[in-house]
Amino acid sequence: MGCCSVTARGANLKQDGHEEVELLQTEGSRKQSETGSLSPNGGPYSISHHQATCVKHEVPDKPVLFWGKSHANLDDMILSEPIHGWEGQDIQTYGKVVRSSLIFMQIRGTHSQEIMECFLVLFPLHLLILSLDHQDRRFIYQGLLSLSGMKVFSLWTSIGHTFEISGPMIESRQISCLNSRERDLWISELQHHILEANTHYSLVYPSINILSFLLPCDSMWKKKELIRYLTSCPIRDWEGRAIQHLGNAIYLSAVQVAHTIDADFEDRLLVLFSEDLVFLSVDAEKTAVTYQGTLPINAIHIKESIAWDGRLEFQITARGIRLCHQSSTCAHCTC
Repeated sequence: MGCCSVTARGANLKQDGHEEVELLQTEGSRKQSETGSLSPNGGPYSISHHQATCVKHEVPDKPVLFWGKSHANLDDMILSEPIHGWEGQDIQTYGKVVRSSLIFMQIRGTHSQEIMECFLVLFPLHLLILSLDHQDRRFIYQGLLSLSGMKVFSLWTSIGHTFEISGPMIESRQISCLNSRERDLWISELQHHILEANTHYSLVYPSINILSFLLPCDSMWKKKELIRYLTSCPIRDWEGRAIQHLGNAIYLSAVQVAHTIDADFEDRLLVLFSEDLVFLSVDAEKTAVTYQGTLPINAIHIKESIAWDGRLEFQITARGIRLCHQSSTCAHCTC
């Protein structure tokens, strides 16, 4: 049994307060034993503008004959009808559907070799992953990935025409298309919109140390902007589910953390979600955020105390974590 105590920083802070029918007949999952290889030069796969233009002309959008709906009908369905298990803001806020396809997907780095049948939907700045419930004719939410910082690689496997996507906060995923032209079209579209996403976020959060303006987060507007920043920009050394999939952030605070009673305090950002407590750090120049760990809410215990110098402090105890202490003069240091 270990414990960790957390204290917010600052003083006198105010509380802010389908492609083809036969593809559908494939079972929902199958086993994969082969592994892919990267493009010959070992780097991201790319195709020329001429190739991309030819692909677009050669692969017209055909009706997708499942659930009795055309391709356009399915795109409209995604934007207008409820998606089972949906998380986050209204799907309409992500913009128009750029492209969508029935594909097969495997998450690399997991013990399971299962390949899922999915419907992949590209928005201008995000990639939506849906699985299909053929019995109830509905889509099931599987994830929404930011294109910012994403990379695309072409793979050669014996199971199909495959490419791989990876990023700083997502597990690598292998995506198999119906044919090579469909794969090339997806790679072309993704590369284009990844570039747009990187440009967009560099304008929204330019390299003039936006974190230096948001820290210390001593007002509500700063906290809201900092949460927006954390859910939009890459976090170094991130592990587990992407931060966008943890739900809405309930509270954020800058704190000081010590893992043992006599240890030195370290500056941290503490972000509370409905099921998780996330610890982050910011470098001295305030240019990057680094992941420091996550604690499940249902496995921790909180004990409030007052430090000898009058600063408020609380301890977090849970199995498998070390002792942490924090202190502050802030009257609202608990979450």
